[in-house]
Amino acid sequence: MDIQQWLKTNTADLAGRTVVVTGAAGGLGSKLCRYLAQLHAHIIMLDHNLEKSNTVKEAMLKDLPATDIENYQIDLNNLKNVRDVAATLSPRRIDYLVLNAGVYNVPLAKGELGYNNVFQVNFISHYYLVKTLLPTLVRTNGKVVAVTSIAHNYGKFNVDDIDYSKNGKQSKVYGNAKRCLMYALAELFKDRTDVRLALVHPGVTLTPMTNHYHPAINWLVTLLLGIICPRPEVAALNILAGLFKDVGNDEWLGPKTKGVWGEPTISKLTDATDEERQQIFTTAENIYRVLTDVILAR
Repeated sequence: MDIQQWLKTNTADLAGRTVVVTGAAGGLGSKLCRYLAQLHAHIIMLDHNLEKSNTVKEAMLKDLPATDIENYQIDLNNLKNVRDVAATLSPRRIDYLVLNAGVYNVPLAKGELGYNNVFQVNFISHYYLVKTLLPTLVRTNGKVVAVTSIAHNYGKFNVDDIDYSKNGKQSKVYGNAKRCLMYALAELFKDRTDVRLALVHPGVTLTPMTNHYHPAINWLVTLLLGIICPRPEVAALNILAGLFKDVGNDEWLGPKTKGVWGEPTISKLTDATDEERQQIFTTAENIYRVLTDVILAR
């Protein structure tokens, strides 16, 4: 794929627009930020690793000196820190909020709300950011771009095991968290016209998140992913496309072929019933209520 030609054909200048990106220093986030810099956006990088974020920022400024960029440290596993960052951003102009951060193969630990850390980082904290920054996004008729995953197909929502802690399998714990994020947001934005939503997925690509297999086979998996799957530079285009394409409430945007290869394409989401979507949304709202009224009110 000719990336620069794709950018000319499928994007527009973002001068005067502010884009907030979580996980901005990661494998996909850093590539996305470079594209945003080329499009002249004002970029606000959010990442848990401030040192890495600074390195990414400095490299971008070296290559693209006119880049308008700032960064903040955010720990999506620390609810009070997420609240403080949201409070800092609330008075600012935000045109796009990109929910890109994620964790996968980490030791599971229970947080303040009683849910595991994978569920909290991938779902709860991102949902809180969206709800808290909604008034800010309304002012600009902004857009939320949520990075989801084909792993959301690995299970259905279970009211008796909301965060899949009882399941234990990392792929399903992760997939369930992404499933909750995508369908909670789909229901939240179902009848809204003042703020838009795009659910996107990058397919499969080689990033630090995919570097989690046993050392005996990890080298082989890394080699195969590098050969078979699109490069992160290409995968990140699926996220960028979410800023510019209109994605419906029952749709998502990702690689055209098998959800892995090809240019960003919109397709239908058909794997969740209306009942499951409503269960997820009700759960999300209940968690948000407890989070704001109890945990963060202390």
